Amino acid sequence: MGILTNIKSLQGMGIYAARGARSPSLNFRRYNLIYGFNGSGKSTLSRLFASLESGEPHPKLPQGGTFEVTLDDGAAFGCPTNPKGLEQRMLVFNSDYIEQNLQWAAGRARPVFYIGADQAEAAAELTRIEGDIPKAEANSDAATATERAADKTFASYKRERAKSVASRLHLGSRKYEAPALARDFDTWKDYDGPRLTDGELKAAEDTRRLDEPMPRLDPLSFDQATIETAYRFIAEVCGQSLATVALEEVQRHPDMLLWLKRGHEYHDAHGLTDCLLCGNEIPAERRALLAAAFDDRVDQFVARLKRTAERLDGLLGSISQLAAQLPAMDDLASELRPGFRDLRQDASQNARQLAEQLRTLQGVLSAKLERPASPADMKDIAAEADVCATAERLTVSVASVNETIAAHNQGVADFAKRKEDAETSIRRHFIVDCREEYAKTAKDVGDATARLKVETDALAALREKARELRQRIRTHGPAAAVINKLIAAYLGHAELTINPVDEGYELHRHGAPITGVPSEGEKTAIAIAYFLSSIEADNRKLKDVIVVVDDPVSSLDTKALNFACSLVRTRLEKAAQVFVLTHNLQCMNEFRKAWKGKARPPAGKDPTATFLYIDVTIPEGEHRRSSRIIAMSKLLREYDSEYHFLFSHVLRFVEQPDAYDDHGYMMPNVIRRVLDVFLAFKSPGGGGLPGQLDKLCADYPHLDRERLAALERLTQVESHSDNLDDLLSFSTMTLEETRGAAAALFAMMEHVDGNHLKRLKGLCT
Repeated sequence: MGILTNIKSLQGMGIYAARGARSPSLNFRRYNLIYGFNGSGKSTLSRLFASLESGEPHPKLPQGGTFEVTLDDGAAFGCPTNPKGLEQRMLVFNSDYIEQNLQWAAGRARPVFYIGADQAEAAAELTRIEGDIPKAEANSDAATATERAADKTFASYKRERAKSVASRLHLGSRKYEAPALARDFDTWKDYDGPRLTDGELKAAEDTRRLDEPMPRLDPLSFDQATIETAYRFIAEVCGQSLATVALEEVQRHPDMLLWLKRGHEYHDAHGLTDCLLCGNEIPAERRALLAAAFDDRVDQFVARLKRTAERLDGLLGSISQLAAQLPAMDDLASELRPGFRDLRQDASQNARQLAEQLRTLQGVLSAKLERPASPADMKDIAAEADVCATAERLTVSVASVNETIAAHNQGVADFAKRKEDAETSIRRHFIVDCREEYAKTAKDVGDATARLKVETDALAALREKARELRQRIRTHGPAAAVINKLIAAYLGHAELTINPVDEGYELHRHGAPITGVPSEGEKTAIAIAYFLSSIEADNRKLKDVIVVVDDPVSSLDTKALNFACSLVRTRLEKAAQVFVLTHNLQCMNEFRKAWKGKARPPAGKDPTATFLYIDVTIPEGEHRRSSRIIAMSKLLREYDSEYHFLFSHVLRFVEQPDAYDDHGYMMPNVIRRVLDVFLAFKSPGGGGLPGQLDKLCADYPHLDRERLAALERLTQVESHSDNLDDLLSFSTMTLEETRGAAAALFAMMEHVDGNHLKRLKGLCT
């Protein structure tokens, strides 16, 4: 597997100067030591590598920044393009790793902490969930109360509604209760028919009240053709006359026909020869003439008129009887009554009108019977078309009434089914009537139940998640024995140990739990031990991984620092590639000495280590600092102290007084640090720098004390520092003051130890 060889491009990465195709290669090798002061960009560089570990840009990198690294096998990876491919090989230890993998529970005198991002995340999530559980319990309780109230309201509604419906069903010993109402709602919730009218509802209730069926009704009988035929016959008869009577008197006085006929028959029957009216004798010739005039045809005609009158009376009687036979409203089944009133009224009116029309024939016929020899006066009789129309309407009305009678009789025959249908219609009516209210009340219950389920499920899910997280916290963390062994190797003693407890780990010192939060050095010890123990987790092999360690010795004393560097170096010796980033000079020296032979191997062997330095400058014309990764100066590479390296910066500053120095911003700090080291050897003892200068002037009387005032000014502006962390800070000294201090420093060193100054200058050439 390939290893990183270069950062081919770098743009917009904070303090770093841009890198491109023309930038010199960094020549990364298997072992890489990168030294830089605090603030030079080591964290940014470690996050660049961390982006390759996660397969996405690190969230703390500058927005919009880009980079690309190359491997010795020709592969290239970077952000934002092609960030994935090295996730299983790249492992980065830095301050972000410590923050993610070592978290301390708050609010405890004996704090519990969590090792590993998964365990720490689980603990943080558990804390959040345990805070959410009371809220979820309150929500569940509220949902339970809401559901109970809605259910109670719904049950009460169904009970009262069912009771109301039951009072209209007249069920006798049977019951209609809430469950039946619920079933009816399910049956008719989508019914799109209308509700019953008040009349229909009353009729259905009346049917339900019946204990036995009503009497059957006889259908009505009416023959329209008979009426029409009789009308025509009667009208025809009334229009006829006895034109065959041969008496001149009858022809002149037709109204006397019947009187003459009855008188002749009376006289003949009683053998009277004298006229009872006038007293005169009735001659034989006259009697013979009267007998010839009043033969059987008159009798037949009169008889026919009488029969016609009787027939007309019969027709009027049948019409009267039909009207009388019309069922009363109460005779019908209740459900048939609402529509029957109009039918009955229509039939009665048509029968009455037809009778009136036929009675016009009755008057004409009576007159005809009295004067059979005279044609009847037909001007006052009903027109045939009107009679036929009335008879037609009556036929239709009778048919409709008979249909109702048939329905009534069918209901009588199907009495049990009719009562059942009436019950069904009443129940359906009240479901339709209350459907919206019922559905809303049911929906309230359904919504409350659904919400209760959501809240209950949410609470159960939180509790289950909390249980799972507690289990993860107990079981996911690494074995304490492995961590403790590495901590002891890191610190050089076994005083500090971790002890697993139910929800993480406790930190023990000398076997007893500590109180309060541990020191930064102790935190670093635990974190680096966990990091080293987890390198080969997830089936990784040490020989395949690329390990980046940023400042593994934070806040350690000198003795512990040596153990820590030794542990890191030996544990990572067989890794595919190692990067150590540090601002600590002692740490740098520990790795530099161990890898010196790898960086400069014997002739004939290729180097396997690279020493680099993050150089921070302010380029001419710029106002911001800029970092570049360069080859480490031999003065850092070859010597354990930074004294020679810092002296080289002062020398260049002094020898090029007119040139722009891109390190000029840090020269006051550098001069102060060189002065501190020189005086530590030439004028040891306390009293601070002014006291040391006084002692030096006493030992060397010819020193120009006034010139040394520039160095005293340096002590007033620049504070003392035991390390190089402050070298990147800006000074308040002016450039002229800085140059004066540098010149005074060199003059003093020349006077006190010229050979020392000469040899230092020789090393820097």
